[in-house]
Amino acid sequence: MKKKRLFIIIILLLALSAGIAIFLHFHNQPSHNPLSSDDSADDWSGEQELYNPQDDVPTIEIPGIVSLVFSPDETKQKVNFHNPKINSCLFRMTLYVDEKQYWQSGYVEPGKGFYEIELTEPVPVGSHEAYLLYECFKEDGTVLNGAHVIFSLTVGKYVFLLF
Repeated sequence: MKKKRLFIIIILLLALSAGIAIFLHFHNQPSHNPLSSDDSADDWSGEQELYNPQDDVPTIEIPGIVSLVFSPDETKQKVNFHNPKINSCLFRMTLYVDEKQYWQSGYVEPGKGFYEIELTEPVPVGSHEAYLLYECFKEDGTVLNGAHVIFSLTVGKYVFLLF
């Protein structure tokens, strides 16, 4: 009986010690303070123009193209090819499909472009790798930098988009 009573006292002391340890652990935790907003932040209305030390250096803006879809069996195709207004050079644009030239513009002034082009021949139905070659020139004919803008070209009656 004495051993049983001693055993019960030890269990009670251990339970009491554990309870005190748990209480002290949670009691000493820092209290939760809500986050405060930064009052100096402005209402956001979009990007602002930032200082650029090269603003006085002329640059050439080249439009990007991700993909195009052409109608099959037609030489007239709808596009959005242009020379941005910001440029101070002329563009000559050449469309290549699977490394074959299908169209070339004349010299295009800034702010001008094409909504429709006439191909040399219809592009075969299917998926193709294409690129638009941008050649850039000063008005006196001096050649400037250029670019190849690579994109996918789909020609067909049906285009399926998978999500």
